[in-house]
Amino acid sequence: MADGASLRSKLAASLPKSQRFVVHHLSTPPTLSPALYSAPPGQKPEKTTCESHFLSVTIRHNDKRIQIFALEVLIYTTQDLITLFVSKADSTGYLHLLKLPKGTASPLRTISSTFISHLVDNRKRHDRQLVVSLFARSQNQYLFPGSIENPGKHVLDDRGLIKWWCRVLEPVLQSCESKTDTPELDRWLKKEPSHITSKAYLRVPSCDLHENRSFFPPHVRRNPALLSKWHPSNDPLRDLAGYAPTAPERCLIPRFPDDPKSRFADELDDELTEPPPSSQTQESPFKGKQPGKWKSVRSLDQFWELMAFRQECSSGRLVGFLWAVFTPQQVADRLKESGPIPFAERVMKRPHTSDGPGTFAPVVQPPMTPPAEHLVDPYLPDADDQGFSPATVARAIEPPAYPPPAEETALVLPAKHYARVNRLLLSLDYADLDIAAGSSERWIGDVGICAGKEEWGFEVVGEREMEVQEEGIGGGAEGAGEKGKGAAEANTLDMGLMRRKKRVAEGDGPGVPVQGTGGEATDGNVNVLATGLVRKKPKIK
Repeated sequence: MADGASLRSKLAASLPKSQRFVVHHLSTPPTLSPALYSAPPGQKPEKTTCESHFLSVTIRHNDKRIQIFALEVLIYTTQDLITLFVSKADSTGYLHLLKLPKGTASPLRTISSTFISHLVDNRKRHDRQLVVSLFARSQNQYLFPGSIENPGKHVLDDRGLIKWWCRVLEPVLQSCESKTDTPELDRWLKKEPSHITSKAYLRVPSCDLHENRSFFPPHVRRNPALLSKWHPSNDPLRDLAGYAPTAPERCLIPRFPDDPKSRFADELDDELTEPPPSSQTQESPFKGKQPGKWKSVRSLDQFWELMAFRQECSSGRLVGFLWAVFTPQQVADRLKESGPIPFAERVMKRPHTSDGPGTFAPVVQPPMTPPAEHLVDPYLPDADDQGFSPATVARAIEPPAYPPPAEETALVLPAKHYARVNRLLLSLDYADLDIAAGSSERWIGDVGICAGKEEWGFEVVGEREMEVQEEGIGGGAEGAGEKGKGAAEANTLDMGLMRRKKRVAEGDGPGVPVQGTGGEATDGNVNVLATGLVRKKPKIK
């Protein structure tokens, strides 16, 4: 499917045929945000923008709209890296109202894969890496308060959730690498198509290599070509940060919101001799010194070893950290020749402007007249709201991260309104069907009021013929092995593991006397003790 296809058409092509869903897609414009990675001593933090995307899926039941699933993704963009962080995902447990055939693959996993793949398609670039990052931690509820009281909600355990997310990312890996279309911005800049390679990484603290591999999708474990793209007990943190190999470990850990490794890194920062530099600070206080390194953690491997003893990873539940990395051929060739270019060297190689050292000069675009809608980029941050000069804002991303999509399905809200509707969602109740219907109507209506629209969102009618999966040994469609189109795979015992029943010899039978141990010969296969071996307990008068 072409990269320019809308989210509506992608969802329709992947959801069960004739099933109707209403999709509400919220987003915020990119705004300047604190740097995702801490700067090494003596260097400036990279300028970073962040935008939020929230997808809510609703069904109709008895003329009522009921939310069944929601997913939030944060997109961080720097000069050389685009990071998609899956922040939260949750369901209400009312999907069973659709009455799908037993064994049908869950549409929630399909929606997650399609939405993430859509965001990847619209933001991948020929000159920078893109990574999808998430952590899987099983909890009763994330986004829908009271939904755990709904008996129809099925909460996966820790191992099941990690496997679920691995299955979500697998189609994203395959779909992105199989496409040869030029991304939207590269078409506008008249760039040549670039081949993209994809790799997946999984780390589960306290699990070894073989245990990590057991979380991969079944068809990946059986296919050597697909298995080569998955790297168990490994992570791409050192390659993604873009700093020199001698950079402190604290500069390699991305600081995502509500992330276990981010909280651990923040606690380790207390070991520094001086307070760590804020992402808003122009210069690092460690310039000309040797601090900036943790005392108790000297390597990434040691960081992950200690993560296994953290309360979030050692309280009886496993936590999985997953990455899907997409590398264009141009970036792969550069990394193969010289490795990651430190941020300080990238700054020195770019011409300085009159604003002072360390600022970026505007990139000279090809001599062409862009369409009118590209003359003013609506995705640049609002300088007045953020307190930055227009020149600084214009240089935050060079060139702009992406142009407006051909068919925009998202309702764009200012960051403060987006935060407000998220707080509203966390204050509602989804304990039973009637209450959930009222909460869904209120949330959808309040978002429309914030945006000045009475009706928003779009309807999707599924077009895909879904084959019903038979229940396998794993239990249900999620537990059954995937084989081509999802049919269940039968497990056959090896002949060496089967023990046959001993055959009765000729002449033997139930009438042949069997000698009981220490007893009498009797008819049948029953051992009876001899009378002399039975001793009665004397009566006490």
